[in-house]
Amino acid sequence: RHHARDSQNCYEEREVTMLSWSLGSVLAALCVAAMLVMLLAYIGPLVVLSFLPVQNLRLKYDATWGLVTGASTGIGRALAAKLAAQGLNVVLVGLPDHFLSKAVADLREAYPKQEFREVGVTFSPGVDYMERIAQATNDVPVTVVMSNAGYLALGFFVDRKVDEHVALLECNAIAPIRIAHHFLKRIGASGKRGCICFTSSSVWYMPAPFAMMYGCSKAMLSNFAISLAIEAADNKVDVTAIQPSYTRTNLYDKTPSLGILALLDRFAATPEDVANILFASVGRVVVRDAGMYALLTRMATNIIDSAVLAMIITPLRTTIPEYKHFRKSS
Repeated sequence: RHHARDSQNCYEEREVTMLSWSLGSVLAALCVAAMLVMLLAYIGPLVVLSFLPVQNLRLKYDATWGLVTGASTGIGRALAAKLAAQGLNVVLVGLPDHFLSKAVADLREAYPKQEFREVGVTFSPGVDYMERIAQATNDVPVTVVMSNAGYLALGFFVDRKVDEHVALLECNAIAPIRIAHHFLKRIGASGKRGCICFTSSSVWYMPAPFAMMYGCSKAMLSNFAISLAIEAADNKVDVTAIQPSYTRTNLYDKTPSLGILALLDRFAATPEDVANILFASVGRVVVRDAGMYALLTRMATNIIDSAVLAMIITPLRTTIPEYKHFRKSS
């Protein structure tokens, strides 16, 4: 009788073990399937876009005028040049310096039959830059808007004055929002189609210590674009934010070449690469990641939440080259 009872207990334990293994296998399979679905949902559109040609925005939107901020150098200048090459007149907005004047002069020389307007302004708190932009565009139908201006400031958060952080936020996020509000109303009232584009960054996917204001300003810009795209559809305006990986521009001229920046510089894209990707994406997707770093960090944070990454990085922070550099100089 005891032997029969022991056999029955062993049989039941085996059943429980087998059931546990079965449930575990099912849960593991579901997790793997969910991850695959997430990755395919992200990668699928990118694969399709890689086969689609760069669009002519003049023809797509029946446009005659475009506006580009941060148009003096880098990505902004490449965007302005591409609009001009497609036959648009362009308003170039940038800091009031010789770089902006040269960009305008070069385009006038290359495309003498088109018009190029120069608006030298600073996107700083307390500066009425929108009045200057409005005055320069009131008499022309701007329907292609590309907000590209922005800058990067590295270092410990507490080592900079709070006004410096607010100024960066004004340039990188608040100014594009003001510009989008102004031109969305104008395009909507005209009854024409148009597009509003933003140069964001892939940096906001991950924790960005020592560049937190840059990261949070780009997070704000991307999330603004995602939501604006839904509302702007009523105005027949497409909204797209491009999130490039490291690009060789003067954005990094005053930053030390340490750690991740030194590594990414080996695989950096050109401003023209980024411009081509944006022109291929407008009206087709709302957000476009560009470059391997952007793709890898986006997929990584689809699997591991950025808050968890912050918990992992925190105890390791003293090993980061940027930490050592800025702690030494603080």
